[in-house]
Amino acid sequence: MKKNRICYTQITKLGLTFLFVILYSKAFAQPLKKLNMGLTEPQTENLPQSKAAIKFPERLPKIKIPGTLTEKSAGTYKFSKGWEMLEAYKVTGSGESVFSSTLNTSDWYNATVPGTVLTTLVDQGVYPDPYFGINNMVIPDTLCRMDWWYRIMFDLPANHANEKSWITFNGINYAAEIWLNSKLLGTVNGAFLQKKFDVTGIAVVGKKNILAVRIIPPPNPGYPEEESKATGPGRNGGALDLDGPTFISSLGWDWVPGIRDRNIGIWQDVLLSFSREVTIGYPQIITDLPLPDTTSAALTVKTELTNHSNENSKVMLQARFETIQFEQEVELKPGETKIISFAPQSFPQLNLKNPRLWWPNGAGEQNLYKMELSVKSNGNLSDQRTVRFGIRELSYDLTVDAPSKPGWRVEYNPLKAADTKTILFDTDTRREVYPSPPTSVPEAQRVWIPTLKTNNSTAFTELADTSLSPFMVLKINGRRIFCKGGNWGMDDAMKRVSRERMEPAFRLHKEANFNMVRNWTGESTEEEFYELADEYGLLVWNDFWLSKDFQDLDVFNTRLFLDNARNVVKRYRNHPSIVIWCARNEGFPLKTLSEGCAQIVLEEDGTRHYTPSSRHLNLSRSGPWVYYPNPQTYAKDVHGFNTEVGIPSVPTAESMRTMMAEEDLWPISDVWAYHDFHETGAWNRQAYRASIETLYGKSENLEEFCQKAQLVNYESHKAMYEAWNNKLWNDATGVMLWMSHPAWPSTNWQIYSWDFETLGSYYGSKKACEPVHIQMDLTSRKVDVVNTTLLPIPDAKVVVKIYDPNAKMLFTDKVKINVKEDQLNDGNLIVPELNEPNYLVVLELYDSKGRLISENRYWTSVTKPKREFLGLNNLQEAKFDGKLITEKTGNKTIVQIKNSSKNMAVSVKLNLREAATDKRILPAYFEDGYFTMLPGETRKITLDLPADLKVKVVKVTAEAYNAKSQVIGEPFTVK
Repeated sequence: MKKNRICYTQITKLGLTFLFVILYSKAFAQPLKKLNMGLTEPQTENLPQSKAAIKFPERLPKIKIPGTLTEKSAGTYKFSKGWEMLEAYKVTGSGESVFSSTLNTSDWYNATVPGTVLTTLVDQGVYPDPYFGINNMVIPDTLCRMDWWYRIMFDLPANHANEKSWITFNGINYAAEIWLNSKLLGTVNGAFLQKKFDVTGIAVVGKKNILAVRIIPPPNPGYPEEESKATGPGRNGGALDLDGPTFISSLGWDWVPGIRDRNIGIWQDVLLSFSREVTIGYPQIITDLPLPDTTSAALTVKTELTNHSNENSKVMLQARFETIQFEQEVELKPGETKIISFAPQSFPQLNLKNPRLWWPNGAGEQNLYKMELSVKSNGNLSDQRTVRFGIRELSYDLTVDAPSKPGWRVEYNPLKAADTKTILFDTDTRREVYPSPPTSVPEAQRVWIPTLKTNNSTAFTELADTSLSPFMVLKINGRRIFCKGGNWGMDDAMKRVSRERMEPAFRLHKEANFNMVRNWTGESTEEEFYELADEYGLLVWNDFWLSKDFQDLDVFNTRLFLDNARNVVKRYRNHPSIVIWCARNEGFPLKTLSEGCAQIVLEEDGTRHYTPSSRHLNLSRSGPWVYYPNPQTYAKDVHGFNTEVGIPSVPTAESMRTMMAEEDLWPISDVWAYHDFHETGAWNRQAYRASIETLYGKSENLEEFCQKAQLVNYESHKAMYEAWNNKLWNDATGVMLWMSHPAWPSTNWQIYSWDFETLGSYYGSKKACEPVHIQMDLTSRKVDVVNTTLLPIPDAKVVVKIYDPNAKMLFTDKVKINVKEDQLNDGNLIVPELNEPNYLVVLELYDSKGRLISENRYWTSVTKPKREFLGLNNLQEAKFDGKLITEKTGNKTIVQIKNSSKNMAVSVKLNLREAATDKRILPAYFEDGYFTMLPGETRKITLDLPADLKVKVVKVTAEAYNAKSQVIGEPFTVK
């Protein structure tokens, strides 16, 4: 075994950081104190404390598991079982060769692959679950400061003995040496690089092959600043930013603690595949619609072909999807890589009639196609690929400065660029469109517009309507899309990112009526993420791996960054869900990086817009990330297209109990702070907690506090989205919640908990984001109807009712309106302001046949002397009865619930539970939750059971602010 590294030299952390900071500060004249390097040594003070003792697990015994290859598709296998892992220093100290078939691996760990180093150590019982309590604090931060060996022994399938063999790494972090049978295959650098190695002649049939991977951590892992009551949220990130492309938040952010291994390891699949001499590289399928006509589409298909032989090769490249087939003969020189194109002008079968289009959620169906590509030599199959794609076209309304045309409002279609080799935007030149000096303009209203190098490109169409200038409007298939969604900081803090783990999150986003997610700083970049986005109709705003400029450190290795960016663009460009490539979060990258990213998007994509920054450039600011005690206040932040608006969201008491020990649950403790609950800093958590008490009274226990928090969560999230609805296409073009998805068990930004318990914030967001939605302007009290669909609703009826807490009707009115498509409609009614401490406003929208389309309910309070809902605490307990109607097909059940009492039932929440144990079953997809029911009212709520439900006998329970948990109907057996 070679004991010295030959692929990657780690520079001393402090030396590298010091060098970079000096160069960076000199280049931009920025004081060093503004650059966030984080801690330079481990934190020793203000560490979080728990009242509970940390329980260490017992390490699992090492089991000898044969290396197993699982066939994924014809000629492609996944290394699925038999991986082992050990600290590199222990391997070196043993004096044995990692490549020996007789190596004693009894002290190695059975490794989880795909997974991180920490995933394996937790799975093997070396360390406790870092997500519970402050267990993470006992896991040593040295895991990210040492090398690790992974190893697997496998048999090469005999039926592929005469073919070329390849091993592909879909993702490692941070760098690696790849060895097979004592031979160095090469290296991988950066967390997001897919790397393929030719192992022909190295991997052999009839003997045990040994694949060994030396994982090398990032050179600047930094030290996490641990969250606690005393520390507060700490600084976001630090020195690890230097090492992008990697998971920069794993050093710790205000929504996740420092992950002790910084997510190093083999975090994506490792594949073994076979081919002959000519292979297919990264295909691209470009779909072009003659907009505004969508009844036809022209497809262009491109792919790389490489001849790995020493002779000229003549091959036939064939492709087919559904009933369409086409082919082309290609000649390749020895070692040549050539891009082969099928254009619709030469292949008329690529001109489709009445294509099934891909639309985002709420705008249409998510139709997807599969194309099979194969290359044959003398009739023998050499290689094959299957590509899934959607037929859709992107364009963007922007305001730009063009030569002789300042402030030009255009529709930009990257696909229509006349010269695809020319970058049209000057990525480093921009102009503030509001009056100077900049300090006189509120941060929320500062906007820059980019500069064009030319205005002679067919990619730009002048727009007569400038009312939404200077903000971006996203268009899909020629239709403008009002973007509503949320940010993913990271899919999972330990990068456990199987399809099974992530699909519930995507489904909940879709059912919350969202149509966009942001892949913040690119930390959720894996195939499953984009596949699920395609299937659930969630547009992806895709960042690369840079945080704030002039605050956070820039990357040190520009070439490494751009290599990873190019690979990501080529690898994922066929996913219809991706709509934006963005270089930097909340800032602008250095010119070399910005120009490099722009060039990559131009060369490797050519169908999407590249923007250097997630805010201000044709966008509004990001933030604020605060809770407002008066929901009317959310309207003041509505401006343009905002990629981050944050509101805190504490989970339910049941979810809290899965996060920490009973001793730490109440009163609010340091462990809450470690799980992101803070009352200091700029996040206004103090106002959030104070409002819970002001509005609903002081809590005596965890259950009371969390129950009241759900009412606040519901109201605040609904108010935020409704404020944006209220300016639909009138200074508002898109908004994304910070955050919608939690990376670990958190008490902060989220619409569901880490274990998929849907919160008040989920149902408040879901209600406000309905495609057709009736709402009340909280400032003017005017009733409006939001219709983001393309279908009008003629002869509709708007009804307003007002009740006191005893269900006495205080007011009612109704009016007929014609609801127009894709706009905010005036409901022609004003909700009167009553001199009542608390009252319920009920809004209803009916179509011409009397069917209820949308209903919305607001608990309202007089504001003098102060806004409060203490009167709800005097409500008598509500009682429920009802029945469950199980559909004959599928997993759907109708919960017919009736408020059988004479009292209002406030904030009704349904749960799916095991019949025998009363334990929650998650995820459970209920159509509605945290709603108010009038006395005697009956509602039908659809429940969709999880497809992989293991419990056979289940029940549905209902609880409310003024009702303890009650069983609805009878327990039933799941089919």
